[in-house]
Amino acid sequence: MSGFVLRLVRESMPRTQTALAEALGVDVETLQGWESGRRPLANMRAGALLELRRRLPALGGNVALVPWLDAAMDADRIIAAGLDGEAGEPHPLAGWVHTRDTAHMLAWALNGTVPPALARRLTRPRRGPVAAGPQLAAADRTVFFDHLRGTTEAAARQGDGGVLLHRQALYLASYDRGPDAAAWTAHTLHRRRDVLAQRGWSPHWAEARSTATALARLGDPQPLLDFIDRALADDDTAEAANPNYWALWLGRWRCRSRTTRSCGTGTCPGGTR
Repeated sequence: MSGFVLRLVRESMPRTQTALAEALGVDVETLQGWESGRRPLANMRAGALLELRRRLPALGGNVALVPWLDAAMDADRIIAAGLDGEAGEPHPLAGWVHTRDTAHMLAWALNGTVPPALARRLTRPRRGPVAAGPQLAAADRTVFFDHLRGTTEAAARQGDGGVLLHRQALYLASYDRGPDAAAWTAHTLHRRRDVLAQRGWSPHWAEARSTATALARLGDPQPLLDFIDRALADDDTAEAANPNYWALWLGRWRCRSRTTRSCGTGTCPGGTR
């Protein structure tokens, strides 16, 4: 994902791979490795990556595209965990609340949905082996979604410690368009209806919100309507949590806490933690 975004930045200049490599002072093979994913940008030293992000706009790269490298690298790490089966600790979906931009990047890779903010910036398809988009191959998508299903079920057995991982893995599993995907997702979501029955604020507020929203995406809007009535309207704490949730999702606010238990679920009720 990050390599594809880097290619978009380069083409916005516009420069050839050779020209950009010379401007950056790297071998053209290195730049080709970045763009192809053979040399993941996330594996660069922090200082070198920071220098790259600063130089791209100075060299004429579209300033609206460069920030997407961060979301693309997040998506790369999540995808790598799913394909390799070795996520490490913590799992990328358990360590932080991923943003809308990261979700858009993952949707692009998993089902070909181009992020709306990038659609108009894509170059016209060209002849030859150059990919028109960063979508995973069908076999890789199968492996990734199998990993998400297993991760979702394992997280459910972890109790409160697995809330964030369960919620985010299940959310991404809903991107699966396989023949049995909708049935599995709906069944798994309905097993969590207990969190929807709670009124007002609770530590499971974010999970209830995601569950209700996902069910609405599958064609069942009633849980979302019930959630609004029971766990949002006329509850000061829940109403405060809602804009905070949106701020995290949109990447506009970062909680000072870095722990999954307090703010990792994206639900700090007053923006005070």
